[in-house]
Amino acid sequence: MDSRDLEYVLTIARTSSFSQAARQLFISQPALSQYVKRLEQNLNVTLFYRSRSRVELSPAGMFYVKQGEAILKAMQELEQTMRHWQQKETKQLSIGVSQFYGKWFLTPYLQDIRQQLPGWQIRIVDGESHNLEVQMLQGKLDFAIFPAPTTHKEITFLPLGDEEILFAFSEENREAMDLLPRALTPNGIDLALYRHFPFVLPREGLKMHKAALKICRQFGFQPQSVYSSENLDTVYSLVNHNYGVGFLPDVIAKNYDPRTNHVRFFPLKSRYNHRAVGLAYREGAPLQDLASKLYQAIKK
Repeated sequence: MDSRDLEYVLTIARTSSFSQAARQLFISQPALSQYVKRLEQNLNVTLFYRSRSRVELSPAGMFYVKQGEAILKAMQELEQTMRHWQQKETKQLSIGVSQFYGKWFLTPYLQDIRQQLPGWQIRIVDGESHNLEVQMLQGKLDFAIFPAPTTHKEITFLPLGDEEILFAFSEENREAMDLLPRALTPNGIDLALYRHFPFVLPREGLKMHKAALKICRQFGFQPQSVYSSENLDTVYSLVNHNYGVGFLPDVIAKNYDPRTNHVRFFPLKSRYNHRAVGLAYREGAPLQDLASKLYQAIKK
């Protein structure tokens, strides 16, 4: 057995689902099922009882999980301690960044970060914000930048700025453009007039997807999603090429080049279209003392 065995089994036990566990572990469900099957064969025990509706731990599985949690925690603490000594000697730190925000949010501040942390080697890790939190809890990541909220109480979140979510569509969408005289109001665009349009949305489970659904429901409808994507850059590209309407952060509008793009951005009045983007780290992490320097570099 190795740490991957423990991590896989514990994740399945925590989610009670092979499919959910596979998404969190970034592997396919068939691959995860085969991996656990081989592990059970090697141990000559049944760890999980499987049915169409759910997955349950066997008595042997319960014992494995109970002992495995302590073993995995000890292995992670040892790895964190060794990594801490390595960082002190080589001055390395890692910054996770939620997909899309590396390009639009972190990159402009890298020079300021280097000035605040001279001599430090910086590793950038892209990923979905929930998984970045998990990596920080496991000691595999020092800091992360992503939108609020956090999902683990051990994570400290320092707001760096407010992000506004805007409604967007291509100016080549004639039907959408023709509605503008009626849709534009002093409080922003009346989204209800676009309820029957096809929407391009981020993948279900992402924070932007949840925000988009809440905004639409506030205007009295459920959006019809024709495309979904893991990355907001892809959402932006699909909207730009008139595959549908959608929601995008205002950071894109601020860096918008009308010579090469056709997207129009519109504010709307909703209690769900504002959120904080911030710097996150695990309380008690080895490099926690660097948080203030990172924060100052980006806020400046």
